[in-house]
Amino acid sequence: MCPLNLIILNNLSQMRTFAHISTRKVRIGLCVLITFLVISPSFGQNNKSAPPSDSLWFIELPVMVVTATKSAIELRDVPIPTKVILGEQIRLRGGLRLSDLLSEETGFLQIHYFGSGIQLQGFDSEYTLILIDGQPVIGRNGGTLDLDRFSVSNIERVEIVQGPSSSLYGSEALAGVINLRTRSATKPLAGFASHRIQSNGTRNSNVAIESIIKGLGSRFNYDRYSSDGYDLSPDVIGLTGPSFVTHTSTARFDDTFGEKVTASLGARLAIQNQSNVIGFDQSGVELSFEERFRQKDWSLSPSFVWKFSPKHRFTFRGHLTSFDSHSELDDTTGHSVVQFNQGYQKAEVQHDLILPRGLIVNTGAGLIGEFVEADRISGGARTNQTTFAFSQQQWFPWNWLQIITSGRLDRHSDFGIHFSPKAAVMYKSAGSLRVRGSIGSGFKAPSFQQLYMDFTNAVAGYTVVGASDVAGALQNLESLGQIQAYLTDPDTFTDILPETSVAYNLSADFDLTSRIQVHISAFRNNVRDLIETLPVAAKPNGQQVFTYVNLSRIYTQGLSTEITAQPFRSIHISMGYQFLSAKDRRVLEDIDQGIVFGRQNGRDYRLSRSDYGGLFNRSKHSGTIQVAYTSPDKHTNIQIRGTIRSRYGYGDLNGNSILDAASEYVKGYLILNTSFTRDVTSRITLQAGVNNLMGYTSPQFVPSLSGRQLFAGLSISTN
Repeated sequence: MCPLNLIILNNLSQMRTFAHISTRKVRIGLCVLITFLVISPSFGQNNKSAPPSDSLWFIELPVMVVTATKSAIELRDVPIPTKVILGEQIRLRGGLRLSDLLSEETGFLQIHYFGSGIQLQGFDSEYTLILIDGQPVIGRNGGTLDLDRFSVSNIERVEIVQGPSSSLYGSEALAGVINLRTRSATKPLAGFASHRIQSNGTRNSNVAIESIIKGLGSRFNYDRYSSDGYDLSPDVIGLTGPSFVTHTSTARFDDTFGEKVTASLGARLAIQNQSNVIGFDQSGVELSFEERFRQKDWSLSPSFVWKFSPKHRFTFRGHLTSFDSHSELDDTTGHSVVQFNQGYQKAEVQHDLILPRGLIVNTGAGLIGEFVEADRISGGARTNQTTFAFSQQQWFPWNWLQIITSGRLDRHSDFGIHFSPKAAVMYKSAGSLRVRGSIGSGFKAPSFQQLYMDFTNAVAGYTVVGASDVAGALQNLESLGQIQAYLTDPDTFTDILPETSVAYNLSADFDLTSRIQVHISAFRNNVRDLIETLPVAAKPNGQQVFTYVNLSRIYTQGLSTEITAQPFRSIHISMGYQFLSAKDRRVLEDIDQGIVFGRQNGRDYRLSRSDYGGLFNRSKHSGTIQVAYTSPDKHTNIQIRGTIRSRYGYGDLNGNSILDAASEYVKGYLILNTSFTRDVTSRITLQAGVNNLMGYTSPQFVPSLSGRQLFAGLSISTN
């Protein structure tokens, strides 16, 4: 059987069975938290009058963000690299899922591995923390949190913090944080309904209702998303994109008790059912498998805010969430079931304090409990616990200077103590210039999968053992006659450590003219103890036994720029570009020592640094462009948006485990999307458009691109 077919079949049949969860020990000496947290200087003030807009985004409202500092602050005054996508921008673009939205942002490259993920600053999606209203979302598969799980219909804005944010959020925030802020009730009684049809039998329906009665605001939202699937490879058994139905229900309640106390409660339930037939031809024999998949996730997030005095505020937050999946695979040999369940609970308290001389301090502490149950986890179930404390300070010594320092101490039941500091500074000129600089550390703990998952793939025949007890697992396999030869001495394996990084970010924003705004940024991330998969033994069936080890030291670095312009009152243009270099420092050292070889025309030759293409799945060049027309009466909006990425490495084909041959690259491509939005009345809106206008497809490398997609929709609101 072809190895590629085995890999494809295994990925399809085992999709959505992995999750990243913090684990493992690392010893660090005693740490003292001497840094502090920040809240907005406008904390406790009434915001009835709108301050100057953030010109970079052409927004006529005060753009307030909370993700970067865990407290409300204006976007233009955040020293940490932060981006905001507002609800009106989301509506006019016409995207349905979070993946559609983020893939059109500069520096965000969509990747396709166990779902649709986003690459940020050269890091794969497993290194970016996804939040809903400040609380983490669980349910990663192979490290990817599938962004197609999330509808954008109930999102008020998306806040994106670029660079490590472990000083506030702990593990998994090594590349950054994406926070989805949901809508709250703003009217005494209002309703909304929409329906959209799209190519491939895709349908999306949304209904929302909200009310405010005696200070109690409530909003309910239901979203149904379905597709008949699509087939890009008729000669291959089954659909490239399976048929599915996704139901997402959300509720939010906000109440005010006098002037000092507010409370809120958020709830979410999402269920997806999916089916497909997968298979391939083996030596003229057609093998097919019927797969049925069901996943469900729910969450409940209460919070309570007490403004004790003008200088003190206490916030209590809770979060309870669960994710489970059930996969069934039927073939001629029988019936197999794979089940996975993950739970997460968190309680946190935060204190905000305003001090004299422009100093604002925020401190907090909390407790996290996690568990996972899976058929392939060693022992069937695992739990861990994390206690944490964080502190951050925001200081305004002068009007033109702002300084932030922060730090977080995590104590994990598996990997011990980890301290994550960060510092940021912003200079504001008398004009439009704002210069931001930051340095900080991030970390990502080993997942339950990497530590405890022991399984043998029944179809492909390979085995994966968790790193917590490699020697014991190999001994057991040897006693069963499943080890033919050792590729690595089992006694050399040690406990795997969390991956850590130190990152530097520098950016500048300024108005080139009254109609042209410019953003320029540079970043560098140095990562240690990258966790990689390593073959440790050969099996009699020709397959291998794999485990996880800390091997590589990598870096990602790059430059990006965004330019927004308004050449005419009704025309807005934005363009973005990112240059990225992501490489393994160990490989560079081996190249310098002359011990890395390539092969050309049947002959081996020593590689130079210029031959090395860096980490796989990273495009050196990528960019975005958007041209939008808004009619003078504001009732019509027409957009054309494009994303482009240069070639990128897909896999090693010549056996030296690095990217160096032209045949190992995937060609670059351009995606164009268009949308037309017309407010027929104040209550009725029509929208139509074309996604992937040029019809680009690549079944092998980008299976989520289904070709040209036409859509049309109608929405009605009660105002």
